[in-house]
Amino acid sequence: MNKNQDTRKPRFYYGWVIVFIVALASFTQSAETFPVLGVFLKPITEDFGWSRSVFTGSMTIGTLLGGVIALGVGPLIDRFGPRWTLVLGFLFLGASLLLMAWINSLWQFYSLQIVGRMMSMGVIALATQVIIPKWFITKRGRAVALGQLGGRLGNAVTPLYVQYLVARGSWRVATAVCGIVVWSISLLPSALFLRRRPEDMGLKPDGVPLSTEFLVSEKEPETFNSEISFSVREAIRFSSFYLLVTAIALSSFSTPALHLHMIPYMTDRGISDAAAVSVVALSSVSGALGSLTFGLLAERYTARLMMVLGFALLSSSFILLLFVNSTILALIWGIHLGIAQGGSFTLQQDIFADYYGRDSLGAIRGIVWPIQMIFNSIG
Repeated sequence: MNKNQDTRKPRFYYGWVIVFIVALASFTQSAETFPVLGVFLKPITEDFGWSRSVFTGSMTIGTLLGGVIALGVGPLIDRFGPRWTLVLGFLFLGASLLLMAWINSLWQFYSLQIVGRMMSMGVIALATQVIIPKWFITKRGRAVALGQLGGRLGNAVTPLYVQYLVARGSWRVATAVCGIVVWSISLLPSALFLRRRPEDMGLKPDGVPLSTEFLVSEKEPETFNSEISFSVREAIRFSSFYLLVTAIALSSFSTPALHLHMIPYMTDRGISDAAAVSVVALSSVSGALGSLTFGLLAERYTARLMMVLGFALLSSSFILLLFVNSTILALIWGIHLGIAQGGSFTLQQDIFADYYGRDSLGAIRGIVWPIQMIFNSIG
């Protein structure tokens, strides 16, 4: 490769293909997230006569075990890439959802939900949060936000078609369809197009010409130098690491439980099933706006400052929920929650790469993830 080729910026950067594949993965993973499980909660518990705590117990166990396996999954992603990790994760997730259609006892439900939740939270969710930051530096905020649009769309669309299938057919049909969707949308693209990092393809982050040094700071694009990356042992020596873990763990304590019980809570307050599902869908759509807005602003004002704003908006949504007693108020509240949630979730992916670099990002997130899952389960 001659000098002219070295300095010429490629017409299309492969990192945007990675963003699209992550968006597809985030879309299908929504089948095992709390907004969708919240749709299944009432019909399944009423069918079998289980309590809500029994229903959520399997998710608590699966979430905790997902945190445990994340300790090994993170370093594997750093070393070998996310391709086969995600393929196996989607293979097992799709199978667990499909087989749910034939359960007739509690132990079967627990077995399948624990496996599905482990794959969703311990493998797929972790991998999708690590992949994009390894391909971008200066455009990391917008790239992560665009990748999250798949998850926002999934959280909007999946509860709607699941609710439709439950109402017109049964929850068994709905779980089977979810499993088929997971297999049909995510398996093949993940196997064919995912790569470990841009350097493996002779590229540099953001599509920067090969002769150009990495950016030392995303906030000073005119300054080029070596990119700084810390190992796990180095990262855990910083006080910032423990402050970030504490903030994100507290968020994980409260927010997932809110999503799981959101639909039953609203229907208990006299809001119809259809309206409650519409709130979930609307919050996901507004979450896309929050992701894009906060992602772009993080490139200008830093992820740290934007995360403070995101957490402030998120905490206020819990207070405002106390006053939701009609469909109109529920829809307005859903928009508020979506913007706060979308922005905060995007920044959680952005900030660890900003602080500690790309090289050991999977291993670092693999340490943080079990802590998040413990707080998630307690919540």
